[in-house]
Amino acid sequence: MTFSERSIKYADLLVPIKKCPLGEAVPDCPFVEYWQIDDETKQMNLIEELPEEKLDELREFHRKCLAKKIKQAQKISAELYKSQKI
Repeated sequence: MTFSERSIKYADLLVPIKKCPLGEAVPDCPFVEYWQIDDETKQMNLIEELPEEKLDELREFHRKCLAKKIKQAQKISAELYKSQKI
């Protein structure tokens, strides 16, 4: 399988197109509709089929969502650490 310049440029979207990398999706996740596609090849082909503007929007959403979820996880971890009795 060869990869186009476009598929390389948007390779970071392949995981969220398949599933949420950090567990449960947020209610407004735009990737959910792509999870219904049962064929991984068809999911991968979305990178070639969707307009670049849409891919850029998906990337922006994904990056902001990841950052928010990571901050939340860090906060929870810090609170658990502080609550430990040593």
